[in-house]
Amino acid sequence: MSRVKIVREYLNTSNDSKTQSAASPATVTASSQAQPRPQQPAPPQQPQSRQQDALKPAIGSANKSPRALVAASTGNLQDAVVKKLDFEELRKNLIQSKQLYEDPKFPAEGRSIFPSRPNQRYVWKRPKEICQSPMFISDGVSRFDVKQGELGDCWLLASIASLSMNKSLFDRVVPPGQDFDAGYCGMFRFRFWHFGRWKEVVVDDRLPTKAGRLCFMRSQDRNEFWSALLEKAYAKVNGSYEALTGGSQSEAMEDFTGGLCENFDLNKAPADLFNVMFQANKSESLMGCSIESEEIEGELDNGLITGHAYSVTDVRNCKLKNGQEESLVRVRNPWGNECEWKGDWSDRSPLWNQVNADEKSRLKMDASDDGEFWMAFKDFVQEFTKLEICHLCPETMSGTVKGAAAKKRRWEISIEKGEWKKNVSAGGCRNFIDSFHTNQQFRVEIVDPDEEDDENLGTIIVGLMQKDVRKVTVGGEYFTIGYAIYQLRGQSDSPLDQKFFRYNKQMDKSAFVNQREVSGRHKLPPGRYVIVPSTFNPNEEAQFIMRMFSEKPNLAAVLDSETKMEVSPAIAAPVSAPENEEPLRKAFQGFSGGAGRIHAFQLQQILNRSFGKEVKEFSGFSAEACRSMLALMDLNMSGYMEFDEFKVLWNQIRLLKTIFKEKDADGNGSFDSFELRDALKAAGYNLSNKVFETVAMRYTDPTKGVVSFEDFILLSVRMRTAFTTYEATVKTKEALEQDNFIKMMMYI
Repeated sequence: MSRVKIVREYLNTSNDSKTQSAASPATVTASSQAQPRPQQPAPPQQPQSRQQDALKPAIGSANKSPRALVAASTGNLQDAVVKKLDFEELRKNLIQSKQLYEDPKFPAEGRSIFPSRPNQRYVWKRPKEICQSPMFISDGVSRFDVKQGELGDCWLLASIASLSMNKSLFDRVVPPGQDFDAGYCGMFRFRFWHFGRWKEVVVDDRLPTKAGRLCFMRSQDRNEFWSALLEKAYAKVNGSYEALTGGSQSEAMEDFTGGLCENFDLNKAPADLFNVMFQANKSESLMGCSIESEEIEGELDNGLITGHAYSVTDVRNCKLKNGQEESLVRVRNPWGNECEWKGDWSDRSPLWNQVNADEKSRLKMDASDDGEFWMAFKDFVQEFTKLEICHLCPETMSGTVKGAAAKKRRWEISIEKGEWKKNVSAGGCRNFIDSFHTNQQFRVEIVDPDEEDDENLGTIIVGLMQKDVRKVTVGGEYFTIGYAIYQLRGQSDSPLDQKFFRYNKQMDKSAFVNQREVSGRHKLPPGRYVIVPSTFNPNEEAQFIMRMFSEKPNLAAVLDSETKMEVSPAIAAPVSAPENEEPLRKAFQGFSGGAGRIHAFQLQQILNRSFGKEVKEFSGFSAEACRSMLALMDLNMSGYMEFDEFKVLWNQIRLLKTIFKEKDADGNGSFDSFELRDALKAAGYNLSNKVFETVAMRYTDPTKGVVSFEDFILLSVRMRTAFTTYEATVKTKEALEQDNFIKMMMYI
């Protein structure tokens, strides 16, 4: 069972404090990451494994025509994406050739089930080999259709049961018109929301069986197969069936809807939680709950199961015979059996005698052992520890909008994508103040307060999602992620530096959680803010998406710099004092042999004689570095440098050496890569995020995460050459032909 770390208060900051209060993530169990049903044999649970490699749609051996498919890039998502017309064409070709589809990207092999134990024996069968009259959907879709198999994926089961209650949502995920009749070719398709986009996933209908029975998810009706095939498609997206063992309902609910999930710790339930749930239920949001515990699927005396995922299927105020009302919540155990709540308002509770027949009918009260039961809201909050709500529209998150205001309310949505890259933009949380500022920063502006807000505050809802980190390999885990919100003063849209974060406190922040997504609601005064998403520790690499919702336009954008050179006079000016120039001239003449000019190897000799011992761990400039330095000054590409040009270069290297030593505080001959942007800025180079990312990866030691003296000098020299070359080309309005461009770039 994987565990969820939550950092509730990861740092106490003050405006003038330079010290950090280091925090360690607290740990609680994720109750929704449950084991298989105890009454069925199941393989031991393994850590989740979800492959990320992009796959092209494939056809079976029946048809090799490239026109039958369209290869679509899906980032790191493992799926087969087939456009509608190509899916229909492929199906037509398979039917004409009387062949059944076989998916080569998710083969009928052990590695598709348990990659950690691929030799387990399963028999793959198509539905027509399991029963005589298979149906994709039999007599409609119901939350009572779905049954859990050997996998510990009750979190997925509960989410599918919730999905089945909304026909429009269900039809988007499970496209209608699929069956085992005349158009059958052994191929079925499903749709999932992934990282901001809807993806179509195609699978064949070969399913794992033992003794002629399905091993994993199945329908109550043995002739119905939509749930088993949906589970297979979701397993394909995540790399294997094994990857579905243990998870969060939030993941599946978002993948089925594209909605935004909000998690509630019921030990700290807000005062208006019932109204939040009531409004979410009216808006047909998906909801799930669980009891977090070290014990997985342990049955309590009250009938509830710990470490197990439940669906919340209804939220109502029940009218009693005496005129009073009772707030009730309907919950479903996805096992669909007698394991139900035994307390007040349970199926056989005498309290139902206080409710007349019409009200029972309105509540669809059913006392059968189907796993579904009612309970009082106060008991729900008391017995369960976690509530997950997937909001199909962000306004339901407020939980207080009613009447005409609810119809008028419209939320603005901004979506930003980013990436934490080692040594470049993965700076860790605020505990790591020296690198925190290197995380990508996103500006958001709250223009006006919310309508009818008495405190003159505006609401912003933030959802930060990382992309499939724990799915890369067996045993992978999500990073612990979160975000911080700071108020911006002034109109600059450039990234904020370390000094800003050292001396300014946060306006608000999220918890840091090692789940796929962390979200939160924040009420702030109108103004400009910056949101800094990060992993908890530095140098943890992942792609992420951040969704921001607000009642008024939020004018969100990434903070970025304009690429430009602002070289200070100290860099541009040559050594001018005669008493300083004469020794330099004599040295130059000596190494030039009286020729008055030097080539790259002579430049290497004079520089290494002068700077070779001034920086620790620096043994001298390489020939390649000296070639680049000569190219900076050799505007006519003669291969030589004269004294006046050498004098300017000498002055630049001396100033760059000063900047380097300021960053190399411990004097070990290098500085941390997270300081590179500030060092380049001190040298006069403002770089956009994309340009900086490129140069940082090129000139940083990837194993140590540091920048050496030679690399810093070489980077600065080449940067200046690139700027001057570009400026010269623009000023003369020369056409940047391919030969000219290659010649210039190769020479530097």
